[in-house]
Amino acid sequence: MSIAEPIHVNELPKPGEISRLKDNYIEGEPLKLILQDEQHLTETLWWPSKSNDENYILFVIPGNPGVIDYYVEFLSTVHSELEKKIDIVGASMLGHSYGPHNLGLKNLYSLQDQIDHKIQFIDKLKSRFTSQGGEKQPKFIICGHSIGAYIGAQVLKARPNHGIEMVYALYPTLQHIVKTPNGIMMNVSYLSSLVLAASFVSNLRYFIPPAFFKFLVSSLTRQKESMLNITLSALLHGHVVENTLYMASSEMETVCELDEEFYRENLGKFIFYFSEGDKWAPLEHYEDMKKRFPEGKVLLCEKNTPHAFVLSHGDIIGKIVAGWIVSKTTRDLTIDN
Repeated sequence: MSIAEPIHVNELPKPGEISRLKDNYIEGEPLKLILQDEQHLTETLWWPSKSNDENYILFVIPGNPGVIDYYVEFLSTVHSELEKKIDIVGASMLGHSYGPHNLGLKNLYSLQDQIDHKIQFIDKLKSRFTSQGGEKQPKFIICGHSIGAYIGAQVLKARPNHGIEMVYALYPTLQHIVKTPNGIMMNVSYLSSLVLAASFVSNLRYFIPPAFFKFLVSSLTRQKESMLNITLSALLHGHVVENTLYMASSEMETVCELDEEFYRENLGKFIFYFSEGDKWAPLEHYEDMKKRFPEGKVLLCEKNTPHAFVLSHGDIIGKIVAGWIVSKTTRDLTIDN
């Protein structure tokens, strides 16, 4: 599915405003928005609900690289499986994608900067989806992938009274990233080399024909066409790549000991989803979480899907996540009645 040019807005439009902002909007497709607040322009994808009587909002926090366009197949599957009865909002990481929201910016954003940004973002979502008069409050489900799962946990910690009912931690990097198989490989000196290599590759686009550059990136990444186009248009730009690697370095310095007390206190709000071959959230982390929290929802993927599932298995994981939401909302309706 192709993503149209973004629309600049100060908040998510009300249902009646969508057709005014986008003449040819097709129900069920994501709206690409540049959401503005006092400090940032945030690249945002929003799947508006057809009918959302329970006011559930799925807030999606990507991994690193934090390009929300990579998540379109995954989130479109979730939206379709739920018959468009839930609003889905995903936000790119600051500085992780090239576009009108990030032109000429030279800021480097740490992990803490990204956490602060997602806290501000959910504040904005809460304001938007709270009914006039405050009678109807939004019910948030945070879906965080990789480091996005860690960020989602920090958002819950900072906003415990915001109506965050669940956090789905997909392939979660929650502890000792630097000691994981990939973390060991990506030591500081290696990251420095990567910065130089990435800068070289991204700058190649200005010196060789676009078709050859695309062939080169395709040969290196083996990505399917839709994902390759996102990599070329959004990710492979010098300062964007530098930002993703700067954040990776910050992650490895910050994410160390597991905050066991916090997860124990909020265990009923989490689903932890691991995969056996994952080199960022390895099997040892799954086993550790099962041992610490035997009563928790600590799951292992039966299909051994890759850490970067959105590139090739978005539909599979989308159906799984949709199933969790159906189970939760059905259970809530039963309790309410």
